[in-house]
Amino acid sequence: MSGRRLLTWIPGMVLALAGTAFGQETIAHVRPDAPISFGPVPGFDYRPLDLDGNGTNDFVVDTSLLMTTVLVGEQSNRFLGSFDGGGGLYTLPLASGVPITSIAPVESVWVGRGAVSACAWPFGCVGPWLGLTAYAGIEFQIGQDVHYGWIQIEHFQFSNAGKVLDWAYETRPGVAIAAGAVPEPSAATLLLLGCLFTAWLKSTKRKTLRQHEHPKAL
Repeated sequence: MSGRRLLTWIPGMVLALAGTAFGQETIAHVRPDAPISFGPVPGFDYRPLDLDGNGTNDFVVDTSLLMTTVLVGEQSNRFLGSFDGGGGLYTLPLASGVPITSIAPVESVWVGRGAVSACAWPFGCVGPWLGLTAYAGIEFQIGQDVHYGWIQIEHFQFSNAGKVLDWAYETRPGVAIAAGAVPEPSAATLLLLGCLFTAWLKSTKRKTLRQHEHPKAL
């Protein structure tokens, strides 16, 4: 293969290596082709989530009660919840970067079922998720091992409906994860990508200079 032909492949190689790098780290990140919408509408009122793609539902966003949206952990799976002033149990919305570990943060608890939001006409809607895009901290099992992860939810402001945007989890059992954390390429991969991209830029620059030095005859 000639040097010129090889250099024309470099942009594609960079993209391919970047995709590989993001799949080789210890965090598994899943973004569905389309967000998973939920709400009190037939077909959207019971949305199961199979986080690791093994054919078994790990969590369910359940709006089958119409007025209330709840997150449910299947089997013994759990998520971080918190109590409101009236004693109700809600799914706790987390900001990006909050650590998710076996130890629940202050004023929160690991639970298997908790409300996301609730609406009642004509009184309106209540719940900590209204109008937020935030993360639910999760603990679930793969085989016999416990893993920690997050589910990103975009919740509408004036209804108990919204979208599950994506999720991620640590593939190493028992290892903590930060809310919103996604795989990052290794330093070696970043160096290789930089070298390839630099070579492509230099080749493009040389080609441009040659065209200016030897313009085609009109």
